Amino acid sequence: MKAIVSKIHFIFFIYIAFTVFTKWSEDQDSVENIKGQIPVLKNKIRKAKKEKRQLQSYLKDVETAKGKIELVAKEIENLQKKLPDTVDDTKNLSLLKGIAESLNIKNIYLTPLDEIDKGFYIAKRYGLKASGTYLQFLMLMEKIGNEGSILNVKRIFLENQQEKQRGRFQIINGDIIIETYRYNKSYRESRGINDIEKEFKKKKLVKKKKRPRKRKKRK
Repeated sequence: MKAIVSKIHFIFFIYIAFTVFTKWSEDQDSVENIKGQIPVLKNKIRKAKKEKRQLQSYLKDVETAKGKIELVAKEIENLQKKLPDTVDDTKNLSLLKGIAESLNIKNIYLTPLDEIDKGFYIAKRYGLKASGTYLQFLMLMEKIGNEGSILNVKRIFLENQQEKQRGRFQIINGDIIIETYRYNKSYRESRGINDIEKEFKKKKLVKKKKRPRKRKKRK
């Protein structure tokens, strides 16, 4: 018993040393664990900084683009307002008939067709069928183009007549589509910036979603 009492301070020393060593080992494990996480954290910080720079650059570009897009949209709207707000079918049909008759074109048949929504303007079409020489139809298209009213030859189809002809000039049949235009009151030029910003935010949200971690296989 006396021997044990005389050596008890050695037992306490060994116990304290073991406790300190155990604590030191645990601390070392924690330090190593933290050290292992540092590269991952650095990579995340670097990625976050890059995304921040990209976002700042994007927002700056958007603000610059807004001004340019607004300017173009205003120009389109101003051009739009230069078009007439109504189309007078009677006047246009009479004008086309007068031009064709002045060129001695025969078998004139005119008919108003449907309107077509083209965005900031509405296209009104007319069908013209007639008979004449190739030269007469060329002159007809030229006169329509030079007319003060907004008229445009959209399509022309010419074909020879089936009957034998004795005249000096070949008579052909013409099928022509002519357009005029009017202002579309219900249209406003889209700026499109909101859609771009929404799409960008949507992409950012998708990127932020955490990917599921792969479970390590137990050995």
